[in-house]
Amino acid sequence: MRPGYNCLVPRFHHVNLGVPVDGIEQETDWLVDVLGYRRLDAGPELAAMGACWFEADDGSQVHLSGDAEHRAAARAHVAVVFDDLDPVCRRIEGRGDDFTMSEGTGIRVLLCRDPAGNRWELRQHQS
Repeated sequence: MRPGYNCLVPRFHHVNLGVPVDGIEQETDWLVDVLGYRRLDAGPELAAMGACWFEADDGSQVHLSGDAEHRAAARAHVAVVFDDLDPVCRRIEGRGDDFTMSEGTGIRVLLCRDPAGNRWELRQHQS
């Protein structure tokens, strides 16, 4: 271990995504219904400050922040790994959302955008 560091490998906790102020409900539906996150209860104090949090089974989280000047980045993205992309792909197709799928040696990658225009890279490692 390097001096001054108390862990060998940092672990990812959360990403905070900006969304249009009036787009939080659509983003919530997408995170829960398409990607399978569950909404967390931030408690009354944090909820009053606009906290809107979601968690995956591995404990990683997505936080949403309403942003009146939200502009989705052209290249920046969030990448998450799924055991099976097929159900996610069907849910995205069912919504009529655009996406691209590529497959390489040992990996499938689905690229899409959420309702706020944020880019997502959905990955499945294959053996």
